[in-house]
Amino acid sequence: MKRILWTLLLLPFLITAGCSTKTTTNSPTDPPQTSTPSSQLPPTTKTQSTDATPPTLNFSWIALKDDMLNPKALTRDGKPDGHFHVLLPFTETAKIKYIIMRNTEFGAHIQWAWDYNPTVAIVGSPMAVFVNGEMVAQGTDIGLPSSGNTDLDLYVSELNNENGRDTFKFAKGQTISIQIKYITKSGAEKEFDATTVVNM
Repeated sequence: MKRILWTLLLLPFLITAGCSTKTTTNSPTDPPQTSTPSSQLPPTTKTQSTDATPPTLNFSWIALKDDMLNPKALTRDGKPDGHFHVLLPFTETAKIKYIIMRNTEFGAHIQWAWDYNPTVAIVGSPMAVFVNGEMVAQGTDIGLPSSGNTDLDLYVSELNNENGRDTFKFAKGQTISIQIKYITKSGAEKEFDATTVVNM
């Protein structure tokens, strides 16, 4: 009888001892935070942009002084010509095909041109092209061979109605544009474009 009594007295104690009031919460939205030492992190790599800036030419006005040509041909006429300088930054071997210079103001359009191919008739007045002080003669090849930094001195005449239409005098503040077409060794045709201001 005593054994039954002791069992009945111990039963509530055994029941409460087996139940724990401790509850744990583990939010599924909060992943465990682990810290990795910076020495163990994989090295970061910088991605380089594939949009390389294309090279640009340097085009500048020099002066109105030397006589190099006349408005109709590459022969001297005793009058000073407009002298321009061009620095071409070729990134690969190339050949210059033609050069065009223009002045467009108030609806008037004046053009000078040079083409390496002697069978091509230029549109506008002739241009004299010099490399290292020597005038470039037209050739039967596709163009003037060039590579790296190429310096050109360009001369164009003022116009006095020689063609029955155009009259032009260089003056301070005029904007002159240039277009240089060339072909690369790989066969791609490309172009340089720039402007300069006459500063007399």
